[in-house]
Amino acid sequence: MNPKNLMGQLTLYALLASTATANCLALNENERLSNFCLTESIRGKLVDKNSAAIVVNKLKREGYFGGLRKSDWSTRIYPTFDYSNNINGGNPNKKLVLGELVFEGEPDLTRKEGVVATLNFRASNRSTGKSGKYIQTNITGAYSFSPKHKNSFSNIGLDTCFKNKLTARTFFDLCASAHSQKKEITESNRKSLSLSWSKLTFANNVGFSEGKIKFNRLFNNEYNQNQISVSLDTIHKQKFYSSVELTKGEPVEKQMALNYSLNVSISRLFQNRKYSVSMSQRYIDGGMMLGFDRSDVESMLSFNSMINPKTKISIGYTSNNSTINYYDQNYPAINLVYIW
Repeated sequence: MNPKNLMGQLTLYALLASTATANCLALNENERLSNFCLTESIRGKLVDKNSAAIVVNKLKREGYFGGLRKSDWSTRIYPTFDYSNNINGGNPNKKLVLGELVFEGEPDLTRKEGVVATLNFRASNRSTGKSGKYIQTNITGAYSFSPKHKNSFSNIGLDTCFKNKLTARTFFDLCASAHSQKKEITESNRKSLSLSWSKLTFANNVGFSEGKIKFNRLFNNEYNQNQISVSLDTIHKQKFYSSVELTKGEPVEKQMALNYSLNVSISRLFQNRKYSVSMSQRYIDGGMMLGFDRSDVESMLSFNSMINPKTKISIGYTSNNSTINYYDQNYPAINLVYIW
């Protein structure tokens, strides 16, 4: 759901058959799960004409009821304001100490931090096939500028997924992505290809869930890596949404690569406003510098909500604890999004 329409949509959802149905629509972080929750909640119940139209329009976007008549495009251009801990892609502004060795960094290669203003572009396309089958493609671009340092960087990305229904409650998806970031000092490129199998379930004491197992092949500047993930997304009967994902990466010789990551997020409605909390931890190891092993533990906590129908805010904190102190860092994560 577009955040711009959240407040109005929540009011409209209240016209549906039950509070449970409204939760299915508002707690829509996972589209497939949201639609499953919706159809199961209204099964065997009477709904008015307007409510039925909402349900049909949502399901058409997944290929049901004949799907979309033609390929559907949407575009958005919007500004954000962030705090960046590394605007130019530079090195930490401190000495590198390895045992008895001490290294001074080049001043011109030191990282810069501060507030950045970003102009974002997003284009999305949805094409449907048979019931439960569709292709979703997102193209993103961003140009960020730091007024303080008179410096800028850019991001561009492409994500596409073929969503495929196998049976009434099981699915097989194929996704590919490519992302590039260019800063003054560094440039990074990342590609991935993933296959996933998922199943929708309902439990009386819990709610509606989608369990998923995903195999991912990651390609980036320095190495390639296979990863496997398991996740569980749930729209709870207690009127909140939760998502838990655990990822394990294969060892990569002599490269800093993902060992494991754990991501947890919770969303809840309160007085017609959605509040979300996200927590994550990543353990990256396998690196070596002048004979010293390096591994990092990165932890993140964030909170986000709508300030008003047009403005979304996210506030958080990120901490990285490394076996080489040079790479230790702690910084705030602040993001303000304005929807035109």
